[in-house]
Amino acid sequence: MASPPILSVGNTRPGQRRGAISSQLLLWSTTAGAAVFPAVAALLMLILLMESWESLQLLGPSFLVGSEWNVQERRFGALPFIYGTLVTSALSILIAVPLGVGAAACLAEIAPPWIRLWATFLIELLAAIPSVVYGFWGVFFLVPVLQPVFEALGAGGAGGRGLFTAGLLLALMIIPYITALSYDAIRAVPNAQRQASRALGASRWQTIWSVVLPNARSGILGGCLLGLGRAIGETMAVAMVIGNDPRIGSLLGLGYSIPSVLANQMPGENRMHRSALIALGLVLFLISLAINVFARWILRAEKKVRSGKPGRNPPAAPATPPDPVPLVKPGSSPLETGLPHLAGKQVFNRRVNLVMTFVLGMCVLIILVPLFHIFGYVTWTGASNLSVEFFTHDLSVPAAKGLGHALLGSLLLVLVATVMGTPLGMLGAIYLTEYRKSRLAHITRFVADLLVGVPSVLVGLFIYALLIQPASDPDCPLWNVPVVSQGLWLLSQAGWLVPHPTGWAGAVALAVMLMPIVLRASEEALRTVPEAIRRASYALGASAAQTVVRVIVPAAATAMVTGVFLGMARIAGETAPLLFTAGSSNFWADEGMGEKMPFLTYYIYTYSTGDQESDKRMAWAGAFVLLSFVMLVNIGMRLFSGRRDVASSRSQ
Repeated sequence: MASPPILSVGNTRPGQRRGAISSQLLLWSTTAGAAVFPAVAALLMLILLMESWESLQLLGPSFLVGSEWNVQERRFGALPFIYGTLVTSALSILIAVPLGVGAAACLAEIAPPWIRLWATFLIELLAAIPSVVYGFWGVFFLVPVLQPVFEALGAGGAGGRGLFTAGLLLALMIIPYITALSYDAIRAVPNAQRQASRALGASRWQTIWSVVLPNARSGILGGCLLGLGRAIGETMAVAMVIGNDPRIGSLLGLGYSIPSVLANQMPGENRMHRSALIALGLVLFLISLAINVFARWILRAEKKVRSGKPGRNPPAAPATPPDPVPLVKPGSSPLETGLPHLAGKQVFNRRVNLVMTFVLGMCVLIILVPLFHIFGYVTWTGASNLSVEFFTHDLSVPAAKGLGHALLGSLLLVLVATVMGTPLGMLGAIYLTEYRKSRLAHITRFVADLLVGVPSVLVGLFIYALLIQPASDPDCPLWNVPVVSQGLWLLSQAGWLVPHPTGWAGAVALAVMLMPIVLRASEEALRTVPEAIRRASYALGASAAQTVVRVIVPAAATAMVTGVFLGMARIAGETAPLLFTAGSSNFWADEGMGEKMPFLTYYIYTYSTGDQESDKRMAWAGAFVLLSFVMLVNIGMRLFSGRRDVASSRSQ
C-alpha cells in the first residue's frame, strides 16, 4: 500500500496524527477480516478430524474398503458411497466436457457478437439455478423420461432413478462452469496465432483444433477440474434422483453418494453413527480439496504464462541448424505433385469445416434447451398452483396450508447471513487489494478460492459440530481445544449455544458460504479502480484510510453491491447446509432466530418425493417462487451493473 505524501505547508500535525490513527485502524480491521478466512478453513479441518477420529480409530482401513453400512450392528463401510460419488462425477464429466468445450469454442471463435452476448448471458443464468430446482426438474421430468429407457435395457426396477440419471443431471449443472472457464481460456489465446494459421491456409476448424485448443488446454483443464469438484460435492439434486441405495452395481442401477448420505442421515442415531458420517465428510473434503488445489494451480500457472511472467528456462537452440527438408520429391515439379492434392484437400477441409461448425453450434443449442425447458416447465406448472394462502399461511391448518412461514424464514436466514458475511468479505477484499504483497494476502486469497469449492453440505456439517453438538454432548472433543472451548463457553453463557438447530446456526452456515463470494467479487471490483485516482487522493493530502473509505470503495461500490446480491441469490437456493443447522418447522417462527427456522428449499426437497398431491402442488409453487427470485436478481443485477459500467466508461 502506497504511503500518502506528507505536506510541508502550514500546521498539519493534528491532521497527520488523525490520518495515522485511522490508517492503523484500517490495517487492524482489514487484517482481522482477512484472517477470518484461514481461521475458518483451519477450524473446519480440525473439526472434521477430531469428530471423525473415533470411527476411524475403531474401524481402521475397513472403513474405506467395507461395503456394508449397518447402523444397528455398528458396521460402517464407505465404499458404496465413494463409488456412487466417483461414478456419477466421472459420468458427468464425460458428458459435460465435450459439450462445454464445444460450446465455448463456438461462442469464442464462430458465433457473431450478438449471439455470443446473449448465449453467454443465458449460460450464466443456467449456472444460477438452485440445485434443488435441478433435482425437482429431475424428479418430475428427467426420471419419467428415462424410466422406459431403463425398462427397455432391463433395469426397470430403478424406476428411472440411479447413477446414470444422477450423472446426467450433474452434467447439466456443471456445464456452465466448464463453458465459462473454457471460453475465457480460448479468448486469451493471442490473435496472432489465429492469423498465422489462417495465413497458412488452415480452415477455421483446423485453426480451432490445431492452434486455439492446444494453446488453451491448461485453462480448459482447470475449468474441467473445477467442474469435477462441483459435481463431487453436489448434494440435493443427486439425493433426489440417485435412489439412495448403498450398493455397488451397474450405471443403470441405484446408488448413493457421500453428500446424499450426509444430507439424509445427519446428525445420526448415536455418537458412533455421527462419527462415521463425519468421517465420510472428511473423505469428501479431502477429495474436493485435492481437485480444487490442482485446478487452481493449473489456472494460476496458465495466468502467469498469459501475463508473460518468467517461468522455466526455454530450451537451448541447437548448435547447428537442421538440414532443410525438401518440399517435393526429387525429380518431380511442384505443380505435378501439389495442385491435384491441394485441390482435393481444400474440398475435404471445407466439408469438415461445415460439419464441425454445425456440431459446435449444436453444443450451444443442447446447453441452452434445458434452461428454457426448466424455466418454462416450472413456470407453467408452478404458477398455476400459487394462491393467497401459499404466501399467508403455514402448515398448521390442513384445510388451508401454505408456505408463508418458510418464505419468511428463508428471507430472515438470507438477510442475517448477509449482515454477518458481507462486512468480513469486504474487509478481507480491501486487505487483499491494499496489502496485496503480504503473506496473509496470498494465504487468504488461496483459502477463499478453496472455500468457494467446499461442498455446501460440509459447511452445514461444520457449523453443526461447532455450534449445536457441543451443547448436547459434554464429551465433545471441541471442549478440549483451548481457544475454541473459551468461545463455546462465552456462547453458552450468552444463551446462544443450544442443543438443537436454530436460525442463528443456519445463518452462520450461509454466512460462511457468502464470505468468499463477497471477497472475490469485491476484490475484483476494487482492482478495477484506476491507480491515478489513488495517487490524486494522496497528492491532495488524504491519508491511506481516507483514500480507501472516501475514494476507492465508492468508486467500486456498484460492482461490490452487485457481487453481494449475486451471493445472496446463491445462498437463497441452498438446502444442504440448513438441513441440520436451521432444522425445520411447520409453523411461524414466533420466537425469532433462537428456534428452528423453516426455509423454502426444505419443502421443495421433501414434498417433491412425497405421496400427497397437495404437497406436490405446494412444491411446484415453491420451486416457481424460488426460481423466479433467483432469475430476477441475476438478470437485474447484471443489467444494472452493465449500465453503470457503460456509463463509467463513457465518462473516462
